[in-house]
Amino acid sequence: MDGFLFAAIAFTGIAAGLVAYEVVCAWCGAKSPSAVALSPSSSEAPASSPRSAAKSSFVTIAQRLSVAVNTFAPMTRDEAGSTRDALRRAGMGVEPETWRAVVAVMIGASAALCFAACVLFAVPSVWSIALTVGAAAFGHWAAGRYVAFRQNDRRRSIEACLPDAMELLAVALAAGSPIEQCFREVSASLKGPISEELRLVDQEVNLLGHSRTEALEHFAQRCASQEVSVFVGQITQAIDQGSSVSEGLAAQALLAREQAQAMALERIRKMPTKLDIVLSACFLPPTVILVLVPTVVKLLTFLSGGMV
Repeated sequence: MDGFLFAAIAFTGIAAGLVAYEVVCAWCGAKSPSAVALSPSSSEAPASSPRSAAKSSFVTIAQRLSVAVNTFAPMTRDEAGSTRDALRRAGMGVEPETWRAVVAVMIGASAALCFAACVLFAVPSVWSIALTVGAAAFGHWAAGRYVAFRQNDRRRSIEACLPDAMELLAVALAAGSPIEQCFREVSASLKGPISEELRLVDQEVNLLGHSRTEALEHFAQRCASQEVSVFVGQITQAIDQGSSVSEGLAAQALLAREQAQAMALERIRKMPTKLDIVLSACFLPPTVILVLVPTVVKLLTFLSGGMV
């Protein structure tokens, strides 16, 4: 039994280390300083730091784990495409195979932690198996919920910055700049996911050779937002019909701001009702207990004294 517990704890430690490494790399990958280029006069490359060597070794371990999982259960093309689209909408720059390896690690870590807890507290075998399977299912569900949370958070961030982007695009187009240059300028002026998406639109048109319509459709597919789809449809229709894009964007930005204000006012109006529910749940049970318990105690005391 001690051997099983030691193996479960060791596997859990390794799995937790890999998950922590993936999280740290995903968080500080965009903040890592770029590599310093060698000068022409230098004949030798600088010695790699211990941190970079350790990072490269961890990357190698993660790649090997991804290859092992893919070898055991290869992904189909449709599954890889759907996973890549979901990760792209969530703003996670990882490959589908790597993400599936991370999910496998999360499932294994959840199952190992549950199994170690069952062994530690001497849970019966049937319940241990059931709880371990449930913990593995919870790990898979938690990974899916994490991606969904990232998607919703990114979508809300894009929708919040979309009116500003439309106004800046309208101003740049009214100044006579080409629409591709307008996307580049607006992406440089904004921050967050909306800046990344507009930069991708500019790169698809100027570097990959896609048409404006295709790049904008890809933008709408990546965001999976109704407001972004309306924005893309407005620009596409204006380009196809040759009408004024700047005026349409200005009107659409004004409408988007009015809708955002209306939604904010609606949330404010709903807040007292939600607060009433919270206050009732917090104060009603203690009040009932404080009022009823002494009364019930006195009544029982009176009845017991009368019966005696």
